[in-house]
Amino acid sequence: MGWFKSVMTAKIPAATIGLLSQILPNYYTHAGLEGLFLTASAPDNIPDGSKPDKVATWLRLTNQHCEEPLKVLGNLLADFMDREIYTQKWYGSSSDEEEEKKRNEAREKIVQSLAKDGLKYSRGGHIAKGSSVVTISLQQSVAKLGLPAVEIEIQRALAHVDNDPLAAAHNAACALEASLKAYLSHYGIPSYKEESDTLSDLWKQVIEHIGIKPKELDDKDLKKIASGLFNIVDGTMHLRNKKSAAHGKSEEQLKQNTIRPRHARLAIHAAYTISAYILEFIEN
Repeated sequence: MGWFKSVMTAKIPAATIGLLSQILPNYYTHAGLEGLFLTASAPDNIPDGSKPDKVATWLRLTNQHCEEPLKVLGNLLADFMDREIYTQKWYGSSSDEEEEKKRNEAREKIVQSLAKDGLKYSRGGHIAKGSSVVTISLQQSVAKLGLPAVEIEIQRALAHVDNDPLAAAHNAACALEASLKAYLSHYGIPSYKEESDTLSDLWKQVIEHIGIKPKELDDKDLKKIASGLFNIVDGTMHLRNKKSAAHGKSEEQLKQNTIRPRHARLAIHAAYTISAYILEFIEN
């Protein structure tokens, strides 16, 4: 089961430890830091010293003694990265406007530091391996169009890809399904039925409206691509239905499972490519 080792078992990068020891003390008291770390499931022994020393030491101890250091890091970052300005004043802040600017600059530094080590923070305290270009493109479209149902499934897939590839493949299919439903709802397709349509049914309705039927395309290369899209949707649907976390499994079925993180990434990239393509029709 070595292949199943989660990205969460990786260590917190030294550069990120150094950066957080500079940033977090500006926003938390000693008591605030202690509450933050203990709530995040960091080691129970509270380090002595200044706030920067306390943060650095505690993060190093997290690497040494916690089974999932990056999960602890995600829990820690959630409070700082996700908190809205208006909900609570930061320790030592002078104004909302100045605070927002400084916080956003600090958050960007954290994002860039994680990216240099191939990591990505996602809202809700999730740390995952860096997103691909297609994932970033899809997230930009989702944010622009205001589609939380799609965003939720994107984040779930990214969070599970290494520690539960079956669940990640399932969430990738759900993101595609949510994208297709967003398209059909946007254009008010009359045959669209919220609950009863399968992923394959939704896809057929979308391409019928767009007009990309393979048999009706003159260019043979475009025809091959269009046929490939059909196969991706069909494969994604069956992967979710037969092999994903959507269904309970016997012990024997679990042992026979051959889905690896690389397979989950393939399903994610394929599903997200189609999702991004479909959502472009709503944007334009």
